Amino acid sequence: MSERNIAWAVRVGASVTLLVLLCVVTPVYLWIRAHGEIDGTAALTFAIVLPLTITPTLSVIMLRTRLKVYRLAEENFRIAHMDELTGLPNRRAFFEGARQLQARADFTQRLFFCAIADVDDFKRVNDTRGHDVGDHVLREIAALLNTRAPDDCIVARLGGEEFALAGIFASEAEASEAFDRLVAQVAAASVQIEGGRLSVTISLGYCRGHRLNEISTLLSRADRALYVAKNFGKNRVMSYEAAAKSEADAA
Repeated sequence: MSERNIAWAVRVGASVTLLVLLCVVTPVYLWIRAHGEIDGTAALTFAIVLPLTITPTLSVIMLRTRLKVYRLAEENFRIAHMDELTGLPNRRAFFEGARQLQARADFTQRLFFCAIADVDDFKRVNDTRGHDVGDHVLREIAALLNTRAPDDCIVARLGGEEFALAGIFASEAEASEAFDRLVAQVAAASVQIEGGRLSVTISLGYCRGHRLNEISTLLSRADRALYVAKNFGKNRVMSYEAAAKSEADAA
């Protein structure tokens, strides 16, 4: 617990204690001032009525305060970890989730992969259709990737038209098939816009992660594979190893 939380707890405890003492002592003091003494019946009445009156009131106050704190904490978490446009995790949340998946893959002896997907010709969509349509396309692509991605996978928006994926797979063949399937599903699912439907495709680059690889390094490799996939005609999947071989052959 941080020093700030400890100080807050001390202040709340002191405030509640003073409030309870005030609520108990005040009516007793007023009774004594009015009658000069407290008989047994009055003392018993105070012993029963005061707790029944004070406790629910303080409980409601504390509950409302706690709920307000929880709501603020949830809102702060959402702002810090969620992309406002698409509702997907943002870059920060992706790195946190990807590290957890990477650790779980190491523990379960399965394979960990990172990928970057980019909407093909997105600038042309913005220039010809407008930014509102562009935002709608990004939301639709985000929803499709999020719902169609494998279970042990996190999908996030890195920014612009770029999306990141990280997941655990039994083999590289399974990962490749999953990424191929995502690209094909995007191509098959046109986006409904005013006046008709808009065909949209994505390109995707991916790489396998090992125990000592940083997520930033894996994303850089996936981005390199994505670049090669774009140069090979877009609407396709490219692994980091295949991209490196292609560049070597070209050189």
